[in-house]
Amino acid sequence: MESALASIQAFTAAAFTTPDKFSQFCANGGKALGGIIGGNDFSGSMNVTFETTDPGSQEVLAAVCEMGEAEVALAVETAQQAFDTWKDVSVEERIALVRRLVDLCDRDRDVLLACEVRDGGKVSELAEGDFTQIRECAEYFSGVAQRVAMGDGPAMGVGDGVKGLTYREPWGVVAGIIPWNYPVVLTAWFMFPSLLAGNTILIKPAEDTPLSALYIAKLAAEAGFPPGVINVLPARGEITGQCIAEHPGVRYISFTGSPGVGQSILRTCDRHGTRMKREMGGNGSAIVLGDADPELVARHVGRYVNQHYGQTCCTIHRVFVDKKIADPFIDAQKAFFKNLKIGYQADAGTQLGAVVNPIQRRRILAAQEEAAARGGQAILSGGVAEVSGKDGFYLKPALFRTRPGVDCNPQEVFHTFATVCPIDSAEEALALANSSPYGLGASVWTKDIDRGFALAKQFRDGTCQINCHNSVAYGLPYGGQGISGGPGGGVNCEETFLDYTQVKAIYVADYPG
Repeated sequence: MESALASIQAFTAAAFTTPDKFSQFCANGGKALGGIIGGNDFSGSMNVTFETTDPGSQEVLAAVCEMGEAEVALAVETAQQAFDTWKDVSVEERIALVRRLVDLCDRDRDVLLACEVRDGGKVSELAEGDFTQIRECAEYFSGVAQRVAMGDGPAMGVGDGVKGLTYREPWGVVAGIIPWNYPVVLTAWFMFPSLLAGNTILIKPAEDTPLSALYIAKLAAEAGFPPGVINVLPARGEITGQCIAEHPGVRYISFTGSPGVGQSILRTCDRHGTRMKREMGGNGSAIVLGDADPELVARHVGRYVNQHYGQTCCTIHRVFVDKKIADPFIDAQKAFFKNLKIGYQADAGTQLGAVVNPIQRRRILAAQEEAAARGGQAILSGGVAEVSGKDGFYLKPALFRTRPGVDCNPQEVFHTFATVCPIDSAEEALALANSSPYGLGASVWTKDIDRGFALAKQFRDGTCQINCHNSVAYGLPYGGQGISGGPGGGVNCEETFLDYTQVKAIYVADYPG
């Protein structure tokens, strides 16, 4: 049993060596990396650059030109011009271009892994899993694009001499505002369905992790995508993201990020009728029933609490466990967290690396203090961690015991941070889990699958799971309820593709007289 438990580990780093091709891309011949508009590099009218760094070492990886209002306007104009011809490119031709791009991503796999490990701070095990999503996403949405009928739908009689039909078409220019925690995955999840539906796109990567989007745009040009179909606008979100939302030529926006920013962008979009879909974080819950093995489940839960050091939107941060097994569960959870190897993300064996920037570190430390101030009993109090020879933003994991009525974890805390609340019944646990305004991911852990299934259906979350967590599969929607997201079909399903299209009704009557 002990060996079986020991096999349940946190995501772990293998030793990672930065490829020369990545270093050469970042160096860019001594010039700052520009935005990509119409297939050309742009330094930007603001004459401002920012540095993207390795969060685990603070090494500057590249200087990047910041795109502003003028570049957004140019990108929209360029994308609209490209759309006028791209919308008429056949689905088969679009799929062929996507496949060439995916093949080039496979060829330069080591560069894109370096983007995830060095720029994003991920351990290799997670980065390698993320990379596989490029091909899986492209293949899935290529199949959807072949199934979904664009253009004229079947006509139906609606009155004497009158028939009607639906007409489905792409929006035109659409934008993806991508966060820093899963840049390769979320760029793919936005890019492939929107392009295959016939849109031209603007990608606004997070300023912390711009390198993968810029590199993919470089590969897209090599693959033969027409200039202007894929445009990348690196910059701070409060400037360029807002400019994108304010531009009436952007017809549709896919946003992933915090509730505050997403709601602000939504209000801006409403001024001129731009549609928007959004995923805005979570504060995921897990219910552990009394028939579960506390040590076994504690390790599984710990693995997901620590996924990308807790910097995963749908991961577990609130645990509700049957009182009968609460003490051994908490002991096992504490042991799992204490044994996490804190270190540099490119060093073999690291399981808990640095958070992405100093702002996140301050927020996490404040949340750890607030949890105690709100009545949480510190099992592991967190705090700053030191890693020899590295000047990164390292933090210790935090674990708090709480009780019903003590809400010491009300906000999303993007770190290896969890509260454990012993409960009397599954019904009490469900009420507590659903009391959060978030609603992205939740799970039930039990040997009784039927009971778990019945409870999962009652979660107020977009993804509900039994004896697993952070599950994502193509063909099933991944989206949120409450302040975590909406509207539309989330991502990864056929409804996602439909989100990147619009429909209109057309009525045809005989000429009068």
